[in-house]
Parts: sequence; structure tokens; C-alpha cells
Amino acid sequence: MTYAAKQILREKLRHILKMMSNEDRIHQSNIVTNYLLHHSKYQSSRTISIYVHMNTEISTRDIIQHAFQSNKHVFIPRYNSTSMDMIRIYSLDDLDSLPITKWNIRQPSLDDKNREIATDNIDIIIVPGLGFSLDGSRLGHGKGFYDKYLNSLNGNFYTIGLAYRQQILENNTIPMNLNDVRINEILVSKEEE
Repeated sequence: MTYAAKQILREKLRHILKMMSNEDRIHQSNIVTNYLLHHSKYQSSRTISIYVHMNTEISTRDIIQHAFQSNKHVFIPRYNSTSMDMIRIYSLDDLDSLPITKWNIRQPSLDDKNREIATDNIDIIIVPGLGFSLDGSRLGHGKGFYDKYLNSLNGNFYTIGLAYRQQILENNTIPMNLNDVRINEILVSKEEE
């Protein structure tokens, strides 16, 4: 039941996100980026994990650039068929040199064994999603990578979702099961901005 309900929500949100104009994406991404860069949890963090955005997600490029300028350690996801690790990158040039996946995002190659893998040393994890509600519920893309990853950690980390207004759903409308992890906070641009 939960899976079918999630699939219906995913299709609805994919359609809504596809209809957004590039201007609206850029505008809202800039606002949400500004929120994050001024957030006390981000400012006090030494090590961050952050997704590399797809076209339908809040842009993370300026955040990644700012993190490097602030001398933070930056980790990005590396997916394989069943799981995900967070792999350290060292600069935007490093990010731009990585191979492109079938999802049209960059990630370190699975053959690249020389990169540092995050353990429980991450202060803040920026989590992607298709939909969020302000109670911390999150609807991912359906593979469960982030939920598995977050459930595997023991560290004292803080999670933040970045969302367009169009991705915010009413509380209790995202079906959650026992493995789904609630996000500590969702940053979203306000209607009047």
C-alpha cells in the first residue's frame, strides 16, 4: 500500500517539477541557497555531505563552491546498484572532472579506490528528494539510497532538505514506513520572495 501511494505521489511531483520554468528554478534555488549559507548548522559545520543536483532539484553548485571557500570537507554521493557511500571531493574542478552517471550527475567512479569515504564524521547532510513535508517527511526517488545510508550512520549529524515550494506537501500526506528517515529541517523559499 505504502509503495503504491508513494509511486502515485512521485508521478504527480515529477509532472509538477517538469512544468517549472528555468527562471523559477533559478530564483528559488538562489533563495534556498542563501538560507542554507546563513544557517547556523551549516556555518558551524566542518564536514558536509551534499547531493549533486539533477535538473528537477534545488541547485547545489553554489553551496559546494561556498563550502570549499569556507575550507569545509565536502562529500558527495556515489551510488552503485544497491547502496551509496559519501566520497570526498576537493574542488569544483575535481567535481567537474568526474564521470557522468545515467542520472546525468557527476560522481566518483566505482573503480576509484583512492578517495576518502565518509564514516561517521559528517556534521551536516544535505538530502535530496522529490517531495517533502515540513514535519520532516521525505519522498525520495524510490531506490531508498538515502534512507539506507542515514540508517547506517552512528554519528551526530543534522539533516536538511532543500525544496522548491512546489515540492512541499501537507504534513502526513507522504506515506512513511519503518525504514524511512525523517529530515531534521526543510528549507524552502517563501511565496512572497
